[in-house]
Amino acid sequence: MDESSKEKLIEQFRTYLDQYELNQTETPEQTDLFSLFTELAALRNEIRLESRQLKTALDMFRESFELVQNSNEQLTQELERCRKEQRTKERESTRVLLLAFLEIYDRLDAGLKILKRYKQSSWGFFCQPEIRLINGITEGQAMTLRRVTQLLARYQVRPINVQNKLLDPHTMRAVEVESDHRLRNGIVTEELRKGFMWDQEVLRIAEVKVNKK
Repeated sequence: MDESSKEKLIEQFRTYLDQYELNQTETPEQTDLFSLFTELAALRNEIRLESRQLKTALDMFRESFELVQNSNEQLTQELERCRKEQRTKERESTRVLLLAFLEIYDRLDAGLKILKRYKQSSWGFFCQPEIRLINGITEGQAMTLRRVTQLLARYQVRPINVQNKLLDPHTMRAVEVESDHRLRNGIVTEELRKGFMWDQEVLRIAEVKVNKK
């Protein structure tokens, strides 16, 4: 390497060293601790305030949710109570109507029994129009009675079987007695007024004649 090249390299190295020393002598920017602590305190207060606001919002939401839940429960209970009252009223109204139909049933049944007991006299040949009238009335009475029976069955109303049964105070009432030593005490010997069950409830108690030795 010639002298000229050596001088150039030395000059470049010297320039580099001068610039490096200049950069090293520059003082870095100092951090202000008071400002830092002030900002940290402000940040902490802001976080604390936001936490309080969040807690207040959560408490308000919880109270609102509990209020809505309580209101919903009260509304459900009130609706259930109204439904029960409505069902009770409807059942009572239906019961009154069914008892009225039972009165109609009794009259139709009693009239049909009387018509069936009718016996033609020896002068029947001369009373053919009357006989045909009675037969027609009997047939019509039986048809009406069947319609009423079907209507009662549609509402789950069925007669109580009491004949030759032991007296049941829940479904029967003894209004007459008779003495038959062949039968046990309390055995029903005759049904005086038919009783009926409505589903699992006694709609009308049966009036019977029982045996008493």
